[in-house]
Amino acid sequence: MAQTDTGCPFGSAEEIDFMDPEVQENWFDAYDVIRDESPAYFMPQIGMYVLTRYDDIEFVLRHPKLFTAASDVQEQEPLIKFPEARALYDEKGWGRYTPLSENLPKHAHYRGLVDPALTAAAIREREGFVRATINELIDGWIDEYEIEFIDRFAEPLPMMVIAELLGFPRMDLPQLKEWSFAWVWPFSRGLTLEEELWAVNKHIELQHYIFETMQRKRANPQNDIITRLTQIEVEDVDLGRKRPLTDKEIIGITDHLLIGGNETTTFAISNGLWLLFRNPDVYRELQADRGKIKGFVEETLRIESPTQGLYRYVTEDSDIGGVAVPKGAMLSIRYGAGNHDPKRFPDPKKPELGRKNAGRHLAFGIGEHVCPGATLSRLEQTWAWEILLERLTNIRPAPGKNDYQHRGGMWVRALEKIYMQFDKAG
Repeated sequence: MAQTDTGCPFGSAEEIDFMDPEVQENWFDAYDVIRDESPAYFMPQIGMYVLTRYDDIEFVLRHPKLFTAASDVQEQEPLIKFPEARALYDEKGWGRYTPLSENLPKHAHYRGLVDPALTAAAIREREGFVRATINELIDGWIDEYEIEFIDRFAEPLPMMVIAELLGFPRMDLPQLKEWSFAWVWPFSRGLTLEEELWAVNKHIELQHYIFETMQRKRANPQNDIITRLTQIEVEDVDLGRKRPLTDKEIIGITDHLLIGGNETTTFAISNGLWLLFRNPDVYRELQADRGKIKGFVEETLRIESPTQGLYRYVTEDSDIGGVAVPKGAMLSIRYGAGNHDPKRFPDPKKPELGRKNAGRHLAFGIGEHVCPGATLSRLEQTWAWEILLERLTNIRPAPGKNDYQHRGGMWVRALEKIYMQFDKAG
């Protein structure tokens, strides 16, 4: 059903370059080699120290003052490389600003604005809408008996849900998806000038769209996150008082939630299907006991982490796992590697639906910068698999159509396509 494991293609860490497409297709083999050689391995090709051990990654994430994110990182390693592309933000937009990635204490204040809308209780109030959306999508293809799963289900579902929560109309979903891709694309690194210009121009289009939506919400408030952001105040640590959010802050929070609320959940749902293809025993286990779906979702997130890694910037000379890392160094913290650390997760490549510490994975990060949409993603995946397994049987790969190739880039684990066949239940 899936590709067979032919053994590790890498003999030493020196042979591994994270920009190499072969490495990106074989992340976990590469991580195993690096993990065995060094807690903090300096990879000259990317100019960063690579962290692959769970304990070391946890240490970094739990010390945000020593290892900072967001603006500090962008100053050291700008996401948009070409000055011509960066200049467009000053000419036409509001900059590429993500308040939810700010460092403490600002981070805590921004998170306090959005977290109430993303609690389990708040999301369960929308459960009826989410389940209806899942069924609506399935209704659209259930009589076809074969589909490309990402285009027909895993991609539209998260976008429809997060658009509803934010307050965007459904008719704008195709454009929102294009903008979402443009926002994420620079993380692939190595874009040409023309590609960066396209991505930045599309992001600026999204910024103006959010700005126009904000203006409508101010005039006509609704029950959605953008309305909430236009009405509440943030504690300004520089002024020492509360103030309304600026347009730039609302735009930055909104586009961050839009991207975070759809892209990684798409990857997670499609990765879940691939995990079932590779593990028919797990599929049979879920068919026999739907109560194990939550465990399946956690194991999917752990084994096929949608976000493979992120940056951190070292603010002081530090010791990481016995390796001296100097002030000013950049870290590539590899969530996917930590989730495959056998010291934390025995037999890490094997999905165990009853794994006691399954929820302790790093797929959403941990600490101050844990993903604000983690609960939304977990519930969305759980409800999706509950309904898919209720309405479909004999889920299987479409013969001759799957190559299980992944999207290029250092930071995400995302299949390009995955084709499935199925029968109707009942």
